[in-house]
Amino acid sequence: MNLRAAGKLVVGFALCLVVFATTVEAAPSLAPADARSLIAGLKAVEDGKFIEARSIARKIKNPLARKILAWARFTTPDPNVGFEEIAAFMAANPDWPNQTSLQRRAEEAMSRDTPDEAILAWFRARPPLTGYGKARLGEALLFKGRRDEGRAMVRDAWVHGNFTKVRENALYKRHRGLLTGEDHRKRLDRLQWEGRYWPAKRMLWKVSADYRALGLARMYLRHNRGNVDTAIAKVPGALKSDPGLQYERLRWRNRKGKYAAAREILNNPPGDLGQPVRWWAVRSSVARSTLREGLISEAYRLAQNHGLKPDGNGAAAAFAEAEWLSGWIAFRFLDDAGLAQAHFERMYNAVQYPVSRARGAYWMARTLKAQGKTEAARTWHGIAAQHPTTYYGQLSIAHLHPGDGLELAPERIPSDRDFKAFNGHELERAVRMLAEVEADDLLRPFILGLDEVNDASGWRQLTIELAQAAGRPDLSLLIAKREGRENLKFTEAAFPAIIPPKMHARAGAAAPETPLVLAIVRQESAFHISARSRVSAQGLMQLMPYTASRVAKQLQIPFSKNRLTTDAAYNLTLGQAYLGDLLKTFNGSYVLALAAYNAGPKRAQQWLRRFGDLREADVDSIDWVESIPFSETRNYVQRVLENLQVYRHRLADTEVALRLEDDLHQ
Repeated sequence: MNLRAAGKLVVGFALCLVVFATTVEAAPSLAPADARSLIAGLKAVEDGKFIEARSIARKIKNPLARKILAWARFTTPDPNVGFEEIAAFMAANPDWPNQTSLQRRAEEAMSRDTPDEAILAWFRARPPLTGYGKARLGEALLFKGRRDEGRAMVRDAWVHGNFTKVRENALYKRHRGLLTGEDHRKRLDRLQWEGRYWPAKRMLWKVSADYRALGLARMYLRHNRGNVDTAIAKVPGALKSDPGLQYERLRWRNRKGKYAAAREILNNPPGDLGQPVRWWAVRSSVARSTLREGLISEAYRLAQNHGLKPDGNGAAAAFAEAEWLSGWIAFRFLDDAGLAQAHFERMYNAVQYPVSRARGAYWMARTLKAQGKTEAARTWHGIAAQHPTTYYGQLSIAHLHPGDGLELAPERIPSDRDFKAFNGHELERAVRMLAEVEADDLLRPFILGLDEVNDASGWRQLTIELAQAAGRPDLSLLIAKREGRENLKFTEAAFPAIIPPKMHARAGAAAPETPLVLAIVRQESAFHISARSRVSAQGLMQLMPYTASRVAKQLQIPFSKNRLTTDAAYNLTLGQAYLGDLLKTFNGSYVLALAAYNAGPKRAQQWLRRFGDLREADVDSIDWVESIPFSETRNYVQRVLENLQVYRHRLADTEVALRLEDDLHQ
């Protein structure tokens, strides 16, 4: 996306609801020659023409433009940039964005010629982040006679570092005498957990025959190679219970739909799971499959025996989900509210973000009510209701105050002090300069970096306004959501609003309500007109080109793949029509249409048959949504529905009642 494309979004769709009156002062324009040089230099970096980029930099007279180009070179794998250059840049510019990337690049740029004293001084101020940095620090320690420390660091680099093939071989040749068989086994194990096929394959010849057989069996299972039974049979008995091997066998069985066989492993897992979070991803899938088979007690045992702890090693989210699933099965299928309450309380205590806290509090309230503890239930509904922009917070508001609407925090107004600090800050000027030369890809790190300079609400408001002025409502939304993890203070930025084009008249397909369209755009692309997903969904409404082409044909308008990410009106026209078709297909059901929008109509039809029709009185729509097998789709439906309530509130002239429960059933 370039800024001209962003301008189409602003001008073409009356983004008066989105774009704040810009109160930040405009920076002076670049001289035309410097602007051309900066554009050319950034393009050279993007194309990997690093020598050309360095040459162009010498022609730029504007110091800030030169610094931006230097930053671009230093955050890109430029083999011509030395450690000393990056280190000096970081020391002089600690507030500039992507400091972690800069450090990684500095470590990768360390050579054998970099003085050991410089290496030791650098790492006295910070721990190494990469295998390259650890290896070079270890070598410097060895050279200084600190043999035990140096050897430990080199071994750590070997076990935990990722290297190119050439540098891996060089490190091995230099230090093979320091490395042990255990180091090689640990490195192979770690690479296989991470699914790094080629580095793991290179390690097979550095371990014993027994561990080579183990490694090959894991590879065969992970990559769906033939003769997996033969490969497993070759693993020595003492290694058959290896957690990595058992995990790959579990994944293989789950992928093949062999759920009974998968349960055999989960009911007798290794004492040490190796990586419990990875185990949980498969365990939860098997537990849900088991629940669908009607084996309720078995599904509960599978969920609650998760082996996770809410520590700081990335396990907190998995622990919370495991406790929630255990509680949900206990409450809704085993009818044991007391048992469920304990799970939901542990889940609530393990989470921090509003979406998760509202979820835990809501289900705590329901279990307490089921036990006749009415006042305690109201208290927990009140806790959930403190998060009014979340799905479960809105359900609790509707329970406590039927017919009420949303009450959202007023916008923050920056102070004179905020203006004085913000206007003219180097990163603020850099953002304006990048916007001027339409360097859209670099706006993200610089705008988010500017946001991190100061955590005051006024500073954040001004950063949001600058992002809007630069044509990046997606970044203003992201900044607002960052703040919203504690308590949403920037409602307008967090929920941008545009006026979609009028939908083409079509037989039997009514135009979707505007708040629903905006709710989808917010979740799909965050209003970034040129957004592209890893599966090639494109533009504001993240349309697949094939789907967009089919809809364009139905509307009798020319199809252009390029316009999906450059023309907001075009994308919205096709996206609204497709959404209208889905609503027609599913007789107006928002839940089914949204599930189909995310996972495809065929899957939505399957779930309709499997879980029942949400519009029937005996089908619990909240349980229905939580029963969706794909976590991405469950989350998608909930996030769009919560967005929908906020957009109805934002676009209405008067207060409107929450209709989430109606939306779930229609």
